[in-house]
Amino acid sequence: MNMNTRNVLALAIGCWFHSAWAATAAMPTDAAGLEQRLAARFAGDRSGACIVAAVIDGDRVVRGRTCAGPREDGPPADGAAFEIGSVSKTMTAFLVADLIERGQWSLDDPIARYLPAGTAVPRQGDRQILVRDLLTHSAGLPALPPGMQPTDPANPYADLTEDTLLAALGKVQLLRPIGSRADYSNFGMMVMSLAVARSEGGDLEQALRDRLFKPLGMSAFVSDSVAGRAAQGHLPGGKRTAPWTITPNLAGVGMVKASLADMERYARAGLGDGPEAVTARMRRAEQPLGNGFAMNWELRGLQGHDLLIHEGGTGGFSSLVALDPARHRAVVLLADTALTDFGGLGDIGLSLLGLDIPVKPPRRAVAAPAALRHSLVGDYRLGALTMRIWEAGDDRLMAQAQGQAAFELQHDSYGDFYPTGFAALLTPLPDGQADAPIPRFAWHQGGGVVEAHRLGSEARAAPVITNPAWRDWAGEFGLTSQFSLRVFEQDGRLMVQGTGQPGIEAIPTGPDRIEIAQVGAVVEFERDASGRVVAAVLKQAGQVLRGPRR
Repeated sequence: MNMNTRNVLALAIGCWFHSAWAATAAMPTDAAGLEQRLAARFAGDRSGACIVAAVIDGDRVVRGRTCAGPREDGPPADGAAFEIGSVSKTMTAFLVADLIERGQWSLDDPIARYLPAGTAVPRQGDRQILVRDLLTHSAGLPALPPGMQPTDPANPYADLTEDTLLAALGKVQLLRPIGSRADYSNFGMMVMSLAVARSEGGDLEQALRDRLFKPLGMSAFVSDSVAGRAAQGHLPGGKRTAPWTITPNLAGVGMVKASLADMERYARAGLGDGPEAVTARMRRAEQPLGNGFAMNWELRGLQGHDLLIHEGGTGGFSSLVALDPARHRAVVLLADTALTDFGGLGDIGLSLLGLDIPVKPPRRAVAAPAALRHSLVGDYRLGALTMRIWEAGDDRLMAQAQGQAAFELQHDSYGDFYPTGFAALLTPLPDGQADAPIPRFAWHQGGGVVEAHRLGSEARAAPVITNPAWRDWAGEFGLTSQFSLRVFEQDGRLMVQGTGQPGIEAIPTGPDRIEIAQVGAVVEFERDASGRVVAAVLKQAGQVLRGPRR
């Protein structure tokens, strides 16, 4: 569950590619080993995050914690409850599985059956949005309700009521066949949360408490009625931020708070360890449904292992739960800082699960080279806004979005810039010409990404390839509503570029097939009956995304 915590732009879910770093394919066997691995990932990281972790391997559980560095308010207390964000969606799925086990719901029921009479739910002829469509993010609903404009961007869901959510359903125009493709939708899961609450007597938190939390001995909650239970959330850099809130029956989208001990019990239940009434429903929720999902769990086949994964992020917290049921392994990570724009916790989480996954180094503050600062100066089009970037007299880089206050941009060891005072990330996207002005940059905020174009250069040339062996592949392919893949040629090399990311080299490895070794991905091109390339299929880390040519 992600949304921007300050202004500039409201965005949804973001990137696909990742860079290659050192990998370790083993699970830690003791607390010292776990904390060493966590420190290698986070020590000195400019996020300032504190992370608690539990690694489960059969009957063995290893727990540890680390902080990126000293912080004015110190680390979270032992037993503190973290906002787990979208991991809450898997708990909502548990309640759906429970309703199915009790014979009250079916995966193929129209969701309209469980909403108030007269609710306008989008449909396509006889094809309605089904329970399974929402659980697999395949209903075709947008990431957020149409017209959502929070009065407090630091608490973006606080204004939503049940009525405004349902009214937003009537404004949706479905742009593709229901069930045809997964596009992550917080909107869809708020609808599901409300439908579940209505079928559970009108109180979602009570249903979670009675059906899941109490049977597993969890102290998790949605509404904090005991002072001091909740951890303090932070923006990257250590600044405190207020908790997120939402209308209670919509909370299944991402508002559960839970301690490490709670999430360890939950992960164990996901592996089959727990009361049979709970584990039976967990098993049902973990069965594949389609489009890469079980019931809200993302399915990934990695290095010969079938995993169930979900990450979460709110304005001040990040989380990850990864399950490997066949090997009876699991990892839980909870951070008291918003890390969504930093790429989340997936790299370290999968590495701790014993997979040969590259793990990023800490992201540290460093001075920006003068030439790079100079190359960014100018005016840009950023979505519906313009942004000006200039150098101050003391070698500082400043920025200001249209109608908003100016802010300083600092630089880090990943080559990205970041504002002081709120959470966002600016990634320069050079065109390969040394010392030339940067034509574009990617603006990451609230888990989403948008490209900014230097004014006067917004007209982006169509990708061109001169090599006859590659020429047919040139173009841009829309893999999701928010992520496209551009295939082009640069200095005689075949290049690919994801939305908001630098171009990287690809190598042809067969007819209509290229490999992107730097990120462990393959792209295959599809042709129509006339032989024209009409689509690209990206395969990476066990996931498959297909996109038509634009």
